[in-house]
Amino acid sequence: MKKIITLIAACLIAACTTYGKPVTDAQLAAIKQGVTTKAELLASFGPPLATARNSDGTQVMSWGYAHVGFAGSSYKNQALSVILDASGKVASYTTTDVANPYR
Repeated sequence: MKKIITLIAACLIAACTTYGKPVTDAQLAAIKQGVTTKAELLASFGPPLATARNSDGTQVMSWGYAHVGFAGSSYKNQALSVILDASGKVASYTTTDVANPYR
């Protein structure tokens, strides 16, 4: 989460910047609980911004996208966090879209 906050702060300082790739509805629709593997996630989204391992053996992988237009004229921020079970398959996922703070 600290990386995402740092990324957002850096984006606000820059005149126009983009980091990561946006997550599409088609990519989200392809994520299936108990079916989609870690390798498939990496092929679809690339390397994660952060990876964590929970005490129960699950793993959390997180991706992010941020875009700030010239002088803050536009803003888009997305995050995707996926929990993988001990076998390396998707247990669940969460998406986050952050509203434009300039409106």
